[in-house]
Amino acid sequence: MVAAIMHPPALSLSMTLLVLLAAVMHASWNVMVKIGNDTLLNMGLTMGLAGLIAVPFLFFTAIPDPDSWIYLLGSLLTHLGYYLFLVLAYRHGELSQVYPIARGSAPLLVAVSAWLLPPYEMLAAWQMAGVAAISIGILSLSVERPLAGKHKWEPVAFGLLTGICIMGYMLCDGLGVRHAGASQEQQFGYIAWLFALDAPMLVLFCVWRRGLRPAFDYWSGAWKLGLAGGSLSAGAYAISIFAMKDGAFAQVSALRETSVIFAAIMSAFLLKEKFRKRRYASVSLVALGAVLLH
Repeated sequence: MVAAIMHPPALSLSMTLLVLLAAVMHASWNVMVKIGNDTLLNMGLTMGLAGLIAVPFLFFTAIPDPDSWIYLLGSLLTHLGYYLFLVLAYRHGELSQVYPIARGSAPLLVAVSAWLLPPYEMLAAWQMAGVAAISIGILSLSVERPLAGKHKWEPVAFGLLTGICIMGYMLCDGLGVRHAGASQEQQFGYIAWLFALDAPMLVLFCVWRRGLRPAFDYWSGAWKLGLAGGSLSAGAYAISIFAMKDGAFAQVSALRETSVIFAAIMSAFLLKEKFRKRRYASVSLVALGAVLLH
């Protein structure tokens, strides 16, 4: 028996713009995580406060259908892997190198997985070309020296593992929100429960790795930055999940990963990382891909 291939409709212009806004928000909180002396504790603070922000919404939304709970669990596990691999990647490489590897590999992984696995989605030819253009443009941003030169393996390996985790939680959350129920209250309930349950795991891991007193001493001095990052993180991913309710997973993923362009610009100005001239070609390729997708 051959599974039916779905051809989901293209995102509306308004939803496309919202996902691009989410990309800017996502890049912003990643830059905030990179700022400071301890990337792991910055990540824990950001996501911990994102979870705290989600708690009040649990009382104003509906519990998602039980059919979505398995996807919620899968998302929680792959999110934890994402945080750990991203922290390891940032420890060994610059944001402007690591971030493009992680985010650039994700759209192609999502596109292939969504085609081979349920819901068996296939984009139109020009949309697949858009996904490929965005991924190639993003990945090219990570090339810090000629390919024949000497490269560190750690940022590349951990960046790709991060990309695999991104693929995992994007598919889980896309399917989760579609199985959450027919009402928007249940769909937003899925998103709220995701953030509320996701935060404690990472916070506990941070305490285990750093110790209770050092972790809370660090967080007490950085909570304002963490609150800003947590708000941006929660808002950005909530938009992306809601966009996947009707839109193709690969299309939403590729548009969301244009955040790399904004992160590269931010890292150049805020973190004083280099923005080489050849990166303008990468930016142009990503922009072309976004046009093809819409």
